[in-house]
Amino acid sequence: MRARYILGEIVTGLWRNIAMVVSVIIVTAVSLTFVGVGALMQKQILDMKATLVEQSQVTIFMCSPHSTSASCAGGPATDAQIESARQALEGDVLSPYISSYTERSQEEALAIYQEQFAGEGFVSNFTEEDMPVSFHITLTNAEESAAVVEFFQGRDGVDEVTDLLSAFAPFIDVLNQSTVFALGLAVLMLVAAVLLVATTIRMSVANRRREIAIMRLVGASNLFIRLPFLLEGAVAAAIGGLIASGMLWVGLHYIVQGWLAPTLGQTLITISVSDLLWLAPALIVLGTLLSIASSVVSLNRYLKV
Repeated sequence: MRARYILGEIVTGLWRNIAMVVSVIIVTAVSLTFVGVGALMQKQILDMKATLVEQSQVTIFMCSPHSTSASCAGGPATDAQIESARQALEGDVLSPYISSYTERSQEEALAIYQEQFAGEGFVSNFTEEDMPVSFHITLTNAEESAAVVEFFQGRDGVDEVTDLLSAFAPFIDVLNQSTVFALGLAVLMLVAAVLLVATTIRMSVANRRREIAIMRLVGASNLFIRLPFLLEGAVAAAIGGLIASGMLWVGLHYIVQGWLAPTLGQTLITISVSDLLWLAPALIVLGTLLSIASSVVSLNRYLKV
């Protein structure tokens, strides 16, 4: 009977303040969506950095017949220049920076090129001699890649030196800034949601003054009187969390997996719909806890039992 009464009171309270409840649901859904976006973006940033660190951060491309840089004015890299680069990688000067390296021959480069552009007509126009010898370096500390890049940049026989971390640094910076913006907006929206919950509880208390007075006279416990009000806000916030999870699913499915992942590659884009298995419950719990906390404060102020 008590459970049925409390459930009835929750439904009645929600219906009496339907406009405010809808507002709470919408604001909570939007705020939790931004919280989810910020969490997913931060996970993506950490995964991307870890992926770039695990891979070869610095790649040295030796001169090929098609190189146009000033250091390749003498034509393709000679055996002596390739050996010089190899000795430099194994020397004492760069040993504090280099963990390991692999060398990719012209034959291997051609095979990879043919695999990447399989089916294209121009692939047959290239031979092993057209491919550059390259060195793929794993650094001891990825943050010190500039030292290796500067050592080889402009060296005779070296066409280009690429740094994966530096190449993706602008993209990572954009993600970081977007994360800060999303979380900042989420905080503002969560504050608005908390205030809306407090206002909704205040209105519910005002609408049920007579019922509350009767329950006091018959000796109803403090928890029994307060519980319907607490659960009203919690239900509205939980619905908002479910809507936020649905919005995140749409974004992950259609934008991330449908557009970004095919464009940038599955190796770099690691977030997916499966992340909602841990994120969705966390958002629902967060919204519910904030709502309950707001309700407790509001009840302590407006409901004296």
